[in-house]
Amino acid sequence: MFPRWRALLVAFVWMVLFAATTSGYPLIIKLSFDTLLNDEGANLLYVLGAIIGITFARSLFLYQQTVSSQKIVHRMATDLQKTAFTHLIRADLARLGRETTGRFVSRLTNDIAFIQAAALAGLNTAVRDTMMIVALVATMFYLDWMMSLFVLCVYPIAALPIIVISERLRRVAKRTQSELGDMTSLLTEKVSGARLIKSFQLEDYAADRVHGSFEQVFKLRMKAVRNRARLDPMLEALGGLAVAGVIAFAFWRISSGISTVGDFMGFVTALLMASQPIRAIGNLSGRVQEGLAAVENFYALIDEPPSIQDKPGARTIEIKQGSIQFDDVSFVYASAPDQAAVSHFTLNIPGGRTVALVGRSGAGKTTILNLVPRLFDCTGGRILIDDQDTRDVTLTSLRSSIAIVSQDVTLFDDSIRANIGLGRLGAGEDDIIASAKAAAAHEFIMKQPNGYDTQIGDQGMRLSGGQRQRLALARAILKDAPILLLDEATSALDTESEKLVQDALKRFTKNRTTLVVAHRLSTVRDADMICVLDQGKIIETGTHDDLIAKDSVYATLAQSQLVRD
Repeated sequence: MFPRWRALLVAFVWMVLFAATTSGYPLIIKLSFDTLLNDEGANLLYVLGAIIGITFARSLFLYQQTVSSQKIVHRMATDLQKTAFTHLIRADLARLGRETTGRFVSRLTNDIAFIQAAALAGLNTAVRDTMMIVALVATMFYLDWMMSLFVLCVYPIAALPIIVISERLRRVAKRTQSELGDMTSLLTEKVSGARLIKSFQLEDYAADRVHGSFEQVFKLRMKAVRNRARLDPMLEALGGLAVAGVIAFAFWRISSGISTVGDFMGFVTALLMASQPIRAIGNLSGRVQEGLAAVENFYALIDEPPSIQDKPGARTIEIKQGSIQFDDVSFVYASAPDQAAVSHFTLNIPGGRTVALVGRSGAGKTTILNLVPRLFDCTGGRILIDDQDTRDVTLTSLRSSIAIVSQDVTLFDDSIRANIGLGRLGAGEDDIIASAKAAAAHEFIMKQPNGYDTQIGDQGMRLSGGQRQRLALARAILKDAPILLLDEATSALDTESEKLVQDALKRFTKNRTTLVVAHRLSTVRDADMICVLDQGKIIETGTHDDLIAKDSVYATLAQSQLVRD
């Protein structure tokens, strides 16, 4: 059953009452003219009282109907936004990477605004105004059925051009919504890249790009305005023809004694009152077409199921040793189907050991890390944790067992305490502080204006790069997961901070399975095993000393890049 049928029923009742009182207006006008012309004002007070009474009643019913309708539509829009965001945040990384952040934001704002406008127009126009027209037409037939038939023959003439204009509006609406997505994406990109823009003095370039997008949206909106603007004059002209015909026809009927002045005034009042909702219904198709175009975009997003999800009967993972086994793993990105990022990768990591992955950029190191928590799924082979295939266990239990710290630190515009606390929701103050100390972050946190309550801004912009990375480490430490993935986790730290963090990591990774990606020698020197990768394959394995002694690829990396600490 429709979840908001009670609210709709209430709104419907107010619409019926509003339409009923509206239809009473022409009858009062008829009565007033007939009465005042016959008794020369004896019943003037009654007539005025009736007009004031029906006016107040219409005002009350209109207010109640407007509030109830708006509440339904705004609640619907909020529910759609919640649904879309929930679907989006649970979507695969591959899916999220296919479109820009700005486009997703546009789906949740601009598209839903179009849907909201269409839904509101549907309630207020398709329902309320249609009721008004039916009530007023019934009154018109009551007053003079012949003139009513004459009027009803005029307005259907507008049907064909309205259909043509509506189709044009739908096409324009789809282009407008697409351009709005591009505009939002461009704005997000340029604002987030303000540092680069200022450093390279690209302000004019950025402004020209954004201004061009603004202009394109303006042109499309004006195209929609011109199409919608054609409807009102057309309906206005038809209304004028109808009124002129009614006046000519009424003159003949009154002069012939068939009708009275009161009948004529009541009929004209009903006709003029009906013209506004008729015009609104004529314009409704434009709103509906824009809304339908937005609905197509919206449901194209939420109807796409995630490719990475729990298989039927997936069980909770059981971590005992925390061993990780890569069994002939391969992976190909959809954007580069002819080039394998990881190819036939086989590696056994005993529980509690630290393994480092090194190699030149593009060797597949980060991709391998992303495959462990199933941020992407293997296109070949399998990954096992304690002999459990990661695709056979629930995503929730798998990811709860893994902590990740990457070079690209993600922090939210919240307090330091809240950002660390994301590692384990509901963690106590003592645990948060202990994690910060373990990550060598407590000292700088206490120097902040409000300590742990300091707001750090979007992406932690009020902190240095090293401070941001230490907060990310503190969050991972707080999570206390049996498996730790470090992707260039100390790359932004200065020498002093790195030493503190390395000491903390030595304590934290003890008896914990750790997979490390790094270029810095100090990060991987003490690993139990180092794997050198090239084009997604292992070409060398061993300890630091063993690989240096071989004087092969690892030794070359150590001399050229790895030793640049």
